Amino acid sequence: MLLALGDERAEAADLVRRGAHKLAGDLCAVYLDDPRCAAHEYRELVKRYPTAPEAFEARVRLGDLDMRIGDVRGALEAWRDQVASGPERPGADMAQLKIARALLDRGEYHDARSAAADLMSRWPASPLAPAAALLSASSYHISGRHADAIAAYDKVERKYHGTQKAAEALYEKGNCLAELGDDDGAVKSYTQALARHDSPDAVQFALERAERRLDRARAVNPRNMAAVWDRGLASRRAIQH
Repeated sequence: MLLALGDERAEAADLVRRGAHKLAGDLCAVYLDDPRCAAHEYRELVKRYPTAPEAFEARVRLGDLDMRIGDVRGALEAWRDQVASGPERPGADMAQLKIARALLDRGEYHDARSAAADLMSRWPASPLAPAAALLSASSYHISGRHADAIAAYDKVERKYHGTQKAAEALYEKGNCLAELGDDDGAVKSYTQALARHDSPDAVQFALERAERRLDRARAVNPRNMAAVWDRGLASRRAIQH
C-alpha cells in the first residue's frame, strides 16, 4: 500500500499512510507478537506525522514495546515524548510513573525521585500520585539510606493515611527498621500496616519473625526452668525453620 502511494503528498494519501503504519504496528504487536517490528512501525508513524491522532496512540504503546525488547533507553525516550506531546491526554501520568520506575530499576535514584516529583506536581489529583510518592521513598531504601527512607515512608503514610499505599509505606518502614535491628519499631509498623495491606500474609510473616527475634532477645530468669525450657525449644525450632 505504501509503495503504491509513492511520494504523493495529498492529504488523502497522508491519511492512508498514517493508517497503514498504525495497522502494520497493530498487526506486528497483536497478531505476530513481534514487538521489534511493532516498535519500528509506530516509531515511523510518530516521526512522519508527529501531530496526527494515530501518532499519539502510537506513543502510548512504544515505551512498553521497547521494554519488551530490552531497549530501556528507547522506552524512556518514548515515554518522555508521550508526556511532552500530550501532558493533558489520558495516560500521560502513567507514562511519567513508568519513567520513574525505569530509572529506579537502572539505579538512577536521584533521577527516579525527580521523575516521581514531576508526576506529583504536574498531576496532583492523579490516582498514581501515591504510587509515585512510595516509589520515591523506596529509592532511599534500595540505595541503603535507611534514615531517609524511614522519613520518606512516614511522609507517605501521613499524606495518604488510611489508604493501601499508606499501608505499603508502613510495611516498608517496618522492613527498614528490621534491617537496622529495631525489631520493636518494626513490630509497631507491621501491626499498623496489617489491616489495609494488599498482601496481609507477607506482613503477618514479617511481623511474626520480628516478634520471635524480640522474644529471643529478652532476658530469661535462670531459676525459672519452664521459661528456660521454652526458650531452648523456641531456639531449636527457629534453627530448624
